[in-house]
Amino acid sequence: MVDVGGYRMHVLAEGDAGPKPTVVWMPGGHTGGYAMYRLHALARERTRSVLVDRPGSGWSDLGPFPRTTAGEAVELLTALERAGEKGPYVFVGHSFGGLLMANAARRRPDLVAGLVLLDPTPPDVVAFGPPLPALRHTVRDQTTLALRHLFGLHALAPKNEAHSPEDPTHVLAVIETRTKANCAAASILRELSPGGITRVGWQTVVYDGELGSLPLLLVAPRDLTGGGEIFDAVDDPEESARVRHFLLTARDRFLTASSSARRVYTPEGTGHDFPDRVPEFVVHVVGSLLDERGPGGADPL
Repeated sequence: MVDVGGYRMHVLAEGDAGPKPTVVWMPGGHTGGYAMYRLHALARERTRSVLVDRPGSGWSDLGPFPRTTAGEAVELLTALERAGEKGPYVFVGHSFGGLLMANAARRRPDLVAGLVLLDPTPPDVVAFGPPLPALRHTVRDQTTLALRHLFGLHALAPKNEAHSPEDPTHVLAVIETRTKANCAAASILRELSPGGITRVGWQTVVYDGELGSLPLLLVAPRDLTGGGEIFDAVDDPEESARVRHFLLTARDRFLTASSSARRVYTPEGTGHDFPDRVPEFVVHVVGSLLDERGPGGADPL
């Protein structure tokens, strides 16, 4: 637990970096870093690996409001420094966590050896895309959960139930069932609306060329596997095709942030949740970047 300015953030760091960069993982949504424990456990065998809980998530204190991606990027960098971790880092972020890691890299490119974005949240989809119920209801759902937890209306796990550290889903089900976690999530997820992203865009969006020649891997499915519900309300075939094209290409904007960016496709049949389904593949991709950025290693491009 490290103090980042009157409140504490939880940092779990294991493994020996040796000559390689340290890997820092950030899950999607506003979930504690433990959500990526399986990847961390694999990565710590070959380098130093770090999980960080955003304020309000995991074991971290709540922190100030409103929660913002820009603010949490600064908090992440501060937590790493005060935990005694040393760069260079390879930042790895999934979904909404990818947007956070891109923000952190923009602020301190001198500390970053590479950036791996796992199907990151594209701001263009939020600002210009079709209405997505999954995004529209996130704040409401988190607020409802906060009230249920506050008044003890949620289902508690059996007190004597033992959870393996290899099963982050069960562990998070216990530590994230707190009012603070839902309030923090409701606050920051307000960004995922047209009005919200417009309000914070200048501080949150990473623009073309802002990462210079920082090695960047955009890891994402080749298609929209698992996202079929998005098109349920689109009856017109031409409009449906347009939506599909937009959603597949919007994330490509992350490739324009660096002149040393490239795309990596996930295994066939995987969707947005591929970090949970194929953790070995993700760690292999990150490891390839570590090898490239180690002493004497070649640049990715």
